[in-house]
Amino acid sequence: MSIVHDFAKAFNRQDAGALVACFTQDASYHDNFYGAHRGHTALRAMFERMFREGRDYSWAMDTVLESPDRAAAEWSFGYVVTDAVPRSTGRKIGFRGMSLFELERGKIVAYREYFDSGQALLQLGFAPEALAKVLRRKLEGH
Repeated sequence: MSIVHDFAKAFNRQDAGALVACFTQDASYHDNFYGAHRGHTALRAMFERMFREGRDYSWAMDTVLESPDRAAAEWSFGYVVTDAVPRSTGRKIGFRGMSLFELERGKIVAYREYFDSGQALLQLGFAPEALAKVLRRKLEGH
């Protein structure tokens, strides 16, 4: 089994401890929704927040290319929003994306993901004007 598949299995089980164990101590993780995080403590807090805000996760790594120091995965992601996000409670969210993993001695040292956040925000119930505001802020941040 690969670290990418171990990561997805731990995520789908909502096992924050197993997820954090996939990363080096000072690993970085850039999430399109939750931003940048570094180190085990910050990663655990981010994953725990994700699991409070969603349930019934399905993160399928559809295509994985892996070498000893890098991996890339094309994936399908889905979940149901919990009542921790009142404006979107009960909504089923699904989208496709891609992740890049930098690896060091079999663990993830850096993670980055790419997906159409506009598509995901529409599913969460953002009105078009709110969606435009969020996407404009993202654009200005680059």
